[in-house]
Amino acid sequence: MKSDQTTNLLWISRSLINQIQTFVIAVFLISCQNKDTGLLLPKAIDGKMITHESMFNKQTSIKLDGEWDFYYEKLLDSDDFKYPTTILSKELMTLPGFWNEKKLIGKVYSPQTYGTFRLHLTLPKKPTNFQWSFYIPHAFTTYRMYLDGYLISENGIVGKTEIETKEYWLPKIVFFTPKSETVEIIIQVANFKSLNAGFRQSIEVGTQESMIQLKQTRLALDIFLIASLFVISLYHFTLFLLRKKEIGLLYFSMYSFVSLIYKSTSGEFFLLILFPNFEWNWLIKIFFISIYLTLPLFTSFISNLFPNETNKKINILFQFTFITLSIFVLFSKSNWIERTLLPAEFIILLCCLYIFWILVRAIIQKRESSHGFLFGFIFLFLTVLNDILFEKNIIKTEVYGPIGTFVLFFSQSFFLSKKYSKLYSTIEKQNEELEHSAQLKDKIYLSNIQSKRMELELYKKTIQPHFLMNSLSAIRYWVSESPEKSAQILDSLVGELRIILKVASKQLIPIKDEIDLCKYHIEVMKIRMEKDYRFRIFGINFSEEIPPLIFHTLIENAFTHEDSVKAKLSFLILKKNIKKDENLISVYCFIVYNHCKTKEPITSKNGSGTGLEYVRLRLEESYSGKWSLQHGKSKKGYRVLIKIQTN
Repeated sequence: MKSDQTTNLLWISRSLINQIQTFVIAVFLISCQNKDTGLLLPKAIDGKMITHESMFNKQTSIKLDGEWDFYYEKLLDSDDFKYPTTILSKELMTLPGFWNEKKLIGKVYSPQTYGTFRLHLTLPKKPTNFQWSFYIPHAFTTYRMYLDGYLISENGIVGKTEIETKEYWLPKIVFFTPKSETVEIIIQVANFKSLNAGFRQSIEVGTQESMIQLKQTRLALDIFLIASLFVISLYHFTLFLLRKKEIGLLYFSMYSFVSLIYKSTSGEFFLLILFPNFEWNWLIKIFFISIYLTLPLFTSFISNLFPNETNKKINILFQFTFITLSIFVLFSKSNWIERTLLPAEFIILLCCLYIFWILVRAIIQKRESSHGFLFGFIFLFLTVLNDILFEKNIIKTEVYGPIGTFVLFFSQSFFLSKKYSKLYSTIEKQNEELEHSAQLKDKIYLSNIQSKRMELELYKKTIQPHFLMNSLSAIRYWVSESPEKSAQILDSLVGELRIILKVASKQLIPIKDEIDLCKYHIEVMKIRMEKDYRFRIFGINFSEEIPPLIFHTLIENAFTHEDSVKAKLSFLILKKNIKKDENLISVYCFIVYNHCKTKEPITSKNGSGTGLEYVRLRLEESYSGKWSLQHGKSKKGYRVLIKIQTN
């Protein structure tokens, strides 16, 4: 046993080292890509940068990194340099970077102030009216950009006091046509909220076509990740509705949704694209809260999967810490919010190590799917580490946390599918054993009934993939066309799922639940098909009980086989009691009116097909030998007659 555990640990260690090495090499290549082509890419030196045509032939864009002229606590424009009224004290500042990190003997640079950056950029000679473009990331926390004295871009309002300044973050591309080969770039930056002041990311220059392509690629990637995380969240939440005992599905759904919010408030700031007037302070709060809530939700998910390997006290400690941080962020000012980031990042790393410890223990104990979760989590951990280093301005990459979540989802989904595949294989094997067993005829019959019932319950829990897929498609359509209808169909669908989960495993249920289930299903189909379906009942006593999903199955069959383009379905359920040979018989009549009269003679026959086979099995299970079922066409549609002897 000890030998097996040692072998597992060695294998895990080697795999982890390989993963880390691969990621570190990738990050190094990304963050140092400019160094690899240092002979081709320019750097700003002493406030000047010269570019050549050959540079743009091998690069989509050129980063304006290097030494910019910097004027601390001055808001200057072109006129101030053409006709200076005072002696301007020029300093050099490396961008990307923050002026509060600038070290100068005898001088302290406060981040809560303003300043001006200036660069002379020489572009390759191009034809007249040739358009260039800048990609400008967000500044901490607002900026105003001039080109040859003309304002070409701004984020928020730049001021000399906190009252005059309005913060705003949104990456932009701006187009310009230079009047000469050398242009003057002046950027005024003001910050009174953040702990840092300046630019974390590079300002880039390129041709109009290349910069549009760059912007579209980055935005498309953000939209893809956001949409994928939304589908991930919805998918797991739907599974949770079908299997409410598996609370881990809810945790993973919430984790994916919080990751979606995190990605919407970073990168290309998709949230600001949707809501341009969104308040900056709330953007910062939402961004930090989304960071602080991801780990406790993911920890809860892992703890639910591997309860024997987790420590409840440690779980509670991490959850309490992150929830406390989230509450603090919610009610704090922006400069205090940023102060929580450093201790939070340290706690995040500890939490990641704790999760890694859980997964290693799960592998040692040979828990199912533990290998897949470990590899997915390693990738997620490395992307989290990248995000922390990026936020600290140590490496020049991007935010990759949502990609880590995306990869983790696929590893989780694969092993979840594998788990249910084994379940189906087990069921098939049990059915084969039953078929070849030498039991008595009545025991085989009862076993088949139970097998059919279990099969149908599983079928109902999946809620017919085509029906669910079509219903979700209808919800997606009505979300944009009519939010009220989308809410209505969603409420009806959830109501139907809730009742099915409640009654599917029971032998008898109140007929009121059955009637409510039918109403929900008809309401869903009414909005989906945009038709008006009627549903009536007569003689029903809501206190009596019947086998579950009897009439619901018949209504499903009607929609499947009878709902043609011209048909206008109307449903009727009526009941009456008759006495025959001193026996009391309950007669249920289910009629579908579809307004398509037939000249064929009215016939009655025994039930057949999957739906009617289920009805027959349910009746036999509850009223063995004391029932009958007939069905056939009627003058106005279709009729099913069920007779049950109640004494």
